[in-house]
Amino acid sequence: MIRAKILSFIIWAVVSLWSRSLNIQMVNRDVSDELAKKGLHVIYAFWHGSLFLLPHTHRNSGHVIMVSESRDGDIAAGTLRRFGFEVVRGSTKRKGFRALIGFINSIRKNKSVAFAVDGPRGPLHKVKQGSVFIAGRLQVPIIPVATSAKRCWTIKKAWDKFFVPVPFTKGVVLYGEPLTVNGTTKKEIESKRRELESVLSSLTQQAAAMAAASGETN
Repeated sequence: MIRAKILSFIIWAVVSLWSRSLNIQMVNRDVSDELAKKGLHVIYAFWHGSLFLLPHTHRNSGHVIMVSESRDGDIAAGTLRRFGFEVVRGSTKRKGFRALIGFINSIRKNKSVAFAVDGPRGPLHKVKQGSVFIAGRLQVPIIPVATSAKRCWTIKKAWDKFFVPVPFTKGVVLYGEPLTVNGTTKKEIESKRRELESVLSSLTQQAAAMAAASGETN
């Protein structure tokens, strides 16, 4: 426990300072801002490997995010809480039902939630059904979010190809249009799961093109 607290503080401090060195462009964020102004909550969906740019840009949002039940998850949970997120513990493979119930309860309390939709262990860029099911069950829109950076390091041996932006480079956080799931039939869930997967893949390519086309600030 003490180890997790110490490491989560170190990671929070490093990611915070690192993120402040970046020139991050938020594209189409008004989509979620308009929904928030209306008092509506949403499900944010993103790829696991694109996480780095998200904690700092969404700090103190109070959004709820799933973190695995593991020692590494203890560190991640502590880090995310320092950024102002709420955390539910579990995954699609371990105590997943409890985590999904936690998400459902959070939405019913008018809180937005966030899913790494290909987590916790892949396959890479393959959307799991959890976020789509919740969206259909509670009639909450899904907002896909993609990130990229002009210059970055990619951890190629990691299943999620996690990328870390080079300090002082340009980053992009791109929001897609809300996706609505009409119910929880198998046909609807699978159809919207595939649609979300396609949209996220397209947004990821668009974010990469925007980052590559941008100028540096240093």
